[in-house]
Amino acid sequence: MLIFRILKILFFTSLLVVFQFAQEVVIVSSGNERSFRVNLPSENSDSLPMMIILHGLGETSASWYGVASYVANQGFVAVRPESGTFLNNAGTGNVKLWNAILDTARFDDVQFISDVIDYMLINYDSIDHNRVYVLGSSNGGYMAYRLSCDLSHRITAFTSVIGNMFLEDDGYDCTDQGRDIPILHIHGTEDPINSYYPGGNSVDILGDQYLTIIESIEFWSSYHQYDLMEIDTILSNVSIRYIYSNDSATSNFEHIKVIGGGHVYFYGDNYGFSSTQEALDYSLKYELSDFIFNQEDTNNDGLYNIEDINEVVNYLFDELQSDSSYDFNSDQSINIFDLLVLVDFIY
Repeated sequence: MLIFRILKILFFTSLLVVFQFAQEVVIVSSGNERSFRVNLPSENSDSLPMMIILHGLGETSASWYGVASYVANQGFVAVRPESGTFLNNAGTGNVKLWNAILDTARFDDVQFISDVIDYMLINYDSIDHNRVYVLGSSNGGYMAYRLSCDLSHRITAFTSVIGNMFLEDDGYDCTDQGRDIPILHIHGTEDPINSYYPGGNSVDILGDQYLTIIESIEFWSSYHQYDLMEIDTILSNVSIRYIYSNDSATSNFEHIKVIGGGHVYFYGDNYGFSSTQEALDYSLKYELSDFIFNQEDTNNDGLYNIEDINEVVNYLFDELQSDSSYDFNSDQSINIFDLLVLVDFIY
């Protein structure tokens, strides 16, 4: 009888551990039900970094359980959002796909990831909003690049593994985030899906909106005015790390080039490195506050909501000492018009 009771306790304890460390969450984003999975580290602290892990084309969030578990074991909160499901290009079936190309017929995944961050910050007090990062593979890597352009006020650093960058050719896409953007890009030179070289071995057209790693390096080097390139570490006979920087930029662009590497998530002795560990190590070099002060986040909790509006309302009614950070329209005075600017930003 005692053994039965012990086994029963162990059974329910194991269930509790499963639910605690691999919780599935469903939220409504832009009117659609969306889901994501959460893996928590076994040891909690007052300030935890969070890694958002984005799966590849045709995969699901469940496919990345192993990576998420590893990330959680390294002291991160690991979040695995699930992409939308859409008709494939051949029209023969459905496929999981991140909307990294801003197709208006598909889900707004930038808003979805922002909503995921909101949920996590509201429900997990231990998450440090200054240390929210993203790691994407293949199509998820494309999405990581999209977030670097459209959600850089909330995410600190970005890692793309075997996923290139999509850039609209309207002259306005990703032109100025008001901050440096740390990016780690890991890619094999013989990738048959997402070409390494412009006009390379996969379907790539020179000058189109799909940038290869070479074109991405050129884009971000121009953006940051990088004028230095160094080979920091030779990881193995086939894997080489390049670092692009300048003396005044806060961040750099790191690229791990896998000579002869295909369309795989790299790790193990054959490559001399782990894509996951590289993403963690690179990301932890940076905090969001290294780059920007989010003026609209008036209470500095990483969220943009009614609480920020209340801060300004209280300021206007209480006639507190002047706080120039509330001058959202930059007219050297703080009044109802600044409040309207803030409301428009949040809603």
